[in-house]
Amino acid sequence: SHYSSFIGHSISTPPPLNQPPLNHQPPLNHQHSTDDDRTAAKVDQVDATDSRSTTPTRRRRWTMRLLAVLVAFLPFVILELGLRQFNDADLQGVDQDPYVGLHQLRPLFVLNAENNRWEIPPQRYNFFRPESFPATKPPDTRRIFVLGGSTVQGRPYATETAFSTWLRLRLESATTDTKFEVINCGGVSYASYRVAKILDEVLLRDPDAVVLYTGHNEFLEDRTYAHVRDMGVAARWATTVGSKLHTVRWLKSFAKGKTDDTNLPTALSTEVNAKLDHPGGLDSYQRDPAWRLGVEEHFRTKLRQMVRTTKQHNIPMILCVPASDLVNTPPIKITKRNDWSKSEQVDFDAAWSIASDAESKADKRINAARECLNIDAEHAGANYVLGRLLFDQGDSESARKHLIAARDADVCPLRAPTSIVETTRLVAEQNNVLLIDTPKLLDERNVQGDPVPDQISDPNRFVDHLHPSIAGHQKIAAALTGQFQDLGWIKLDQESEKRYEIESQRHMRELGEAYFVRGKQRLEGLRLWASGRAGQLATDVVGDDHEAPSGAIQSVQNKE
Repeated sequence: SHYSSFIGHSISTPPPLNQPPLNHQPPLNHQHSTDDDRTAAKVDQVDATDSRSTTPTRRRRWTMRLLAVLVAFLPFVILELGLRQFNDADLQGVDQDPYVGLHQLRPLFVLNAENNRWEIPPQRYNFFRPESFPATKPPDTRRIFVLGGSTVQGRPYATETAFSTWLRLRLESATTDTKFEVINCGGVSYASYRVAKILDEVLLRDPDAVVLYTGHNEFLEDRTYAHVRDMGVAARWATTVGSKLHTVRWLKSFAKGKTDDTNLPTALSTEVNAKLDHPGGLDSYQRDPAWRLGVEEHFRTKLRQMVRTTKQHNIPMILCVPASDLVNTPPIKITKRNDWSKSEQVDFDAAWSIASDAESKADKRINAARECLNIDAEHAGANYVLGRLLFDQGDSESARKHLIAARDADVCPLRAPTSIVETTRLVAEQNNVLLIDTPKLLDERNVQGDPVPDQISDPNRFVDHLHPSIAGHQKIAAALTGQFQDLGWIKLDQESEKRYEIESQRHMRELGEAYFVRGKQRLEGLRLWASGRAGQLATDVVGDDHEAPSGAIQSVQNKE
């Protein structure tokens, strides 16, 4: 029993395998591991708590930053909205064109409160014809604005025989269910950058369509493009975007006359200030390829802008390609190269004396003109003489190249050159805009008079260097009417054509003889102006550098 008691006292039942003995001490390293695990668990629990509390804090921080930015911009947003609501005429006049300063321009139409009509005020009649329309468009009425220069106005006559009037008569003859307002906004000598301002205005006057015929007047006013060439792409973009904000225009209105004029856009006058309107104006035109490129780029920019703006208003636009006479119009100004050798100059002068001699035989003049072009390919006079002589011989295909070159090389470009003609076609194609290709429209017969187009606009469709005859205007109106039929406005048939013929004849009779006499007087004044004389008869045309070929001019005068 002693042994048993000793054994029983000394030997106890072993603990379960999954539990350590009561007096068992774990190894030291195991004790540290357990403490680390517990500490890590506490850290993870704290991190999870911190993460849950930090995420909303970060959101609140970014939200507060965003609100701070919005609050900072809020005064400018309120000011912009307020200025747009106020729509001050002074702000409308602030320059929006990065190429030229147009801050003096004012809206074309003013509201006559007595009869509630928008009207062109009398002080604008030097450049526009009287025109008006109701401030509230009557029901069942289509409103069409026709924009451009003197061609749109119908010069040398007036709007009564312009294509806008014939368009209205044709539309009215096609339907009795709709009334038509065709509003003529043609401004004498108005270039695209001035027309663009009028477009912005009329788009606010509930239009249903816009017809645009522009491109001939781009070279009339003196301006420079150095500041644009110095701009980078980003600067041009920022200038364009900023110019559309009323706030920017409002701030610019305070800076008028206070800024440094160095390297700024050319500030243009309230109305057209054509170089030819001044004594010696023709002398200011010289061969200047850089300036020409600037003018052409300016036109391209404004035309795209006008198309884009009209599309944004969801208004259909019809573009007209500018057309001009190639056959009966010699270059306005001719200059020679200034970088040739003495022998080249001697050879050119000898050949030119033969080419420009109306008494010499045609073949001899043609050979001399070719010799001139071998020395100076851009000589407008030699190109015209060669083109006109080839045309008179019935070779329209060969003549066309030189007649176009004579127009494009004219040192005083009063007719839209090829670059502007092709830009108009390209912009219409790229933007899916309806197009009237006027040069092709007015090309119906060849030099022999056969009804076969020869890619040269028929000279009898023009009364001068670029203005269509009344018959030419009627053809343009007929083409426009076809476009409006394609838009679903009207339906043309034989009955509508009969009604139009009756109305057009009645309209012509009502004009009276005095209307056409005044037109012929304007035509003579326009010829003098286009020759750079403008009140200074025969003082600006001096020497070979200024004279078109005498034989060519004489042939034109004999035909008129």
